[in-house]
Amino acid sequence: MKMGFQFRKAEHLTRKKEFERVFNEGTVFKNNEVVLYVIQNDFLHSRLGLVVSKKVGNSPRRNRAKRLLREAYRLNKHLLKMHVDIIAIPRHPFSSDLKFSDVEYGFKKLLLKISESFTNEIYRC
Repeated sequence: MKMGFQFRKAEHLTRKKEFERVFNEGTVFKNNEVVLYVIQNDFLHSRLGLVVSKKVGNSPRRNRAKRLLREAYRLNKHLLKMHVDIIAIPRHPFSSDLKFSDVEYGFKKLLLKISESFTNEIYRC
């Protein structure tokens, strides 16, 4: 699969069993804006799932949080050195005045930390 800046349907986590697997077996990475559950997958691409609770706010605020996280992933997924399943959960309160650049910067740092962590894990085995 060509690694571009698209966010195709195949790159979405959709099934309940997939979400449960990531939650139960995944590693947690977090910052002030988002919590990421991550586990390595056997696909030729990484996949993203989003969980946004009502604690984040009303539906426009929740939808904005999802849009920002999807866009941050789409533009920075090339930083991942291996294929993983990621569940992103925006932290409460995910401020409505939060800029995309702030979200992207934090997300980028987490993706680099994920790459480093999983690369080190592979070399340890």
